[in-house]
Amino acid sequence: MLSPLTDRLQQWLHRLEQMQPDKIDLGLARIRQVAMALGVDQPDFRIITVAGTNGKGSTVAYADAILTHLGYSTGVYTSPHFIDFNERIVVNGERVGDQLLCDAFDEIDKARGETTLTYFEFTTLAAIVSFGRANIDVAVLEVGLGGRLDAVNAWDCDVACISSIAIDHIDWLGDDRELIGAEKAGIARHGRPLICGDVAPPESIAATATKVGARLLQRGVDFHVEVMGNDQWQYRDALHTAVLPLPAIAGDWACDNAAVSICAVGQFLGAAPALHSVKNSLQAVTMTGRMQTLEVKNTRVILDVAHNRAAAEKLHDYLINHPVEGATRAVFGCMQDKDITAIVDEMAPAIDQWFIANIDYPRAMGGAEIEREVSKHGEAGVEIFASVIQATTAAIAQSGVEDRVIVFGSFHVVGPALEVVNSSL
Repeated sequence: MLSPLTDRLQQWLHRLEQMQPDKIDLGLARIRQVAMALGVDQPDFRIITVAGTNGKGSTVAYADAILTHLGYSTGVYTSPHFIDFNERIVVNGERVGDQLLCDAFDEIDKARGETTLTYFEFTTLAAIVSFGRANIDVAVLEVGLGGRLDAVNAWDCDVACISSIAIDHIDWLGDDRELIGAEKAGIARHGRPLICGDVAPPESIAATATKVGARLLQRGVDFHVEVMGNDQWQYRDALHTAVLPLPAIAGDWACDNAAVSICAVGQFLGAAPALHSVKNSLQAVTMTGRMQTLEVKNTRVILDVAHNRAAAEKLHDYLINHPVEGATRAVFGCMQDKDITAIVDEMAPAIDQWFIANIDYPRAMGGAEIEREVSKHGEAGVEIFASVIQATTAAIAQSGVEDRVIVFGSFHVVGPALEVVNSSL
């Protein structure tokens, strides 16, 4: 039975979903109007904003960890959540409480008057209100979609970051990297640093930085990443050179995202962050659903939210470069707006058996459509399940110590799978 406060929060979240069910309505006029009414349009804390196609979550996590180790009081806003809404808003490493969230929702509802807000706008405002009440020093904000017109961009940042650029959300951002890059770079501010971690960025990022007068710091030009032997890598920029241990998060791309965070914190401080703070932070950060590895009933389960071609390519490379003696079984589902052909093309060579899940979400792609795509790749076994929970349970049950299960494709796949995994630990 839910506590009265938790029940109140669930009622609030249900109400928000009903107000604007699954709606994306990009633009800043509404949220800026309500932010001014709330008096949070110019908060007292400083802001680091992180946009990008892939790698945003770990970039946020690394920046937060380094700042925390340096003694700053921090707030972190990310989306979406896996299981509990409170995952989205974190203050000093702790998820914001139900009471603070409900109070923030009440305050926003009163201040908005007749202004209609989307779910994401409402929750972004809740994060800013919560951070203000917690008297934090700096907020690290993950952009939800795009950049220029995303709700997070209603606030000016001290440092802007772009982790990477790939094709995704084409209905909203465009169908090529130049268009997407311009949208992502819309978080840049005059006279402030814009840090780009994409090693081959679209020209539109530099063009946007020049147009707004931002100071572009580009990976491969202004800061550098070199993966070395002995589980080490080197970070280098104008402030310092550091040889660091590989991050705890698996995958070579973890170093790329860590480099963006180190550069961002350096620009935030105006000096190189203490080496011991960087080392300790990189080794301490682990993330739910980002190359997260758990042992369940003697089987290794890897959870990763990879949901576009670029992310699937990196996940495929990791699986191929880290083979197992047994089978690799995939629990997979995705949204209707994803490039299913590209994702499956990238992943199929690394998968021995597919456990396709029907996702309980309005925008989800049906299992039969996914099966048709997977079946084009020949030998691997394919089975459709009524839910992610059923697919995950079956994949783990059929696996042993020499096998592994990879769960990927969406937050709406990894979240329910986590519930299965957590109940088995």
